Amino acid sequence: MIGTERHIKLIKGNFSPFEAADVLFSLITDKIKFHNLQMLQKHQGSDPDNLHSATRISELKHEKNVVRDMILKARDEGYELEIYGAVEIKMKKVR
Repeated sequence: MIGTERHIKLIKGNFSPFEAADVLFSLITDKIKFHNLQMLQKHQGSDPDNLHSATRISELKHEKNVVRDMILKARDEGYELEIYGAVEIKMKKVR
């Protein structure tokens, strides 16, 4: 039986800087693409959803730079990256 909530372990483990870059940049890039598509589908620059997407794109680009710097530091100093990422899904009744 399917419940109304679900917790998914999306990423769990130790990664070399190269592997971490591949995993993390793929996720961030896909989210940026998603928000770009949302904005294109709305067509109106003043749509509140477009403002949300534009804000999220800006935040994600900033986080991508932070992650890049962390990965470069790990590579240069001989570290692995331990990454845990989960997704929580909750069903919500549409009004």
